[in-house]
Amino acid sequence: MYLIDTHTHLFDEAFDVDRNVVVQNALDAGVEKMILPCVNPQSLSRIDDMLALWSNNCFATAGLHPEDIGEDYKGQINEIFGYKFRKPIVAVGEIGIDLYWRQDNVNLQIEVFEYQLKKAVEMQLPVIIHCRNAYNEIFEVLEKFDITKLSGVFHCFSGNAEDARRIIEYKSFMFGIGGVVTFKKSGAEIADIVSNVLPIEKIVLETDSPYLAPTPNRGKRNESAFVKITAQKIAELKQLSLEKIIEITTANACRLFKID
Repeated sequence: MYLIDTHTHLFDEAFDVDRNVVVQNALDAGVEKMILPCVNPQSLSRIDDMLALWSNNCFATAGLHPEDIGEDYKGQINEIFGYKFRKPIVAVGEIGIDLYWRQDNVNLQIEVFEYQLKKAVEMQLPVIIHCRNAYNEIFEVLEKFDITKLSGVFHCFSGNAEDARRIIEYKSFMFGIGGVVTFKKSGAEIADIVSNVLPIEKIVLETDSPYLAPTPNRGKRNESAFVKITAQKIAELKQLSLEKIIEITTANACRLFKID
């Protein structure tokens, strides 16, 4: 039995000094698989370097993050999807719409999101969706597609109960739950949704490291080893054993990303 961190930026510069130690911390904590979501062309070689060192533990994706969309976004996308990783990618992502940081380019964000969803359908890969203050916009785009041909995860789910119920209707989509669920005040709504709305078969674990470290490490650099803290919190909320949470969420992730 092992844990999977379905969303970790261990290739980030925040880990340049001690990346080997951080990966070993994860392995020691039972986190044997880590998915590294691409966010821009600069991510590509850094992710590939990790695949070279930890080929059995790390998995790559391809995608352009909404915050990283540049003027030559078509060139960015061509570079990302033309890159040849040393092993096949397991998802298209991190893609989506973010209206928290920027709203003036919403139409461009929608266009880029749609284009990458089409790539996912063509490649028959799940998507990793970044959504911030944009659930209605995300839903509008998704429902332009035959939803039965799409699968994926709403990374770092931050919506309300109504959003959650709508996503549950998308049969092949899951919820990425990370450190926020452990936050006493700002995580209370997510904790309630995990307890009362989300079926455990719809949850995968993530850290989004180096961001959003769970309590008691909140405010510090997050790392993949801390995904176990989130698993413990979900076990408490679901009134299930930690072992059962690990078993089910790992099976969910393996099924979604087609990881053995």
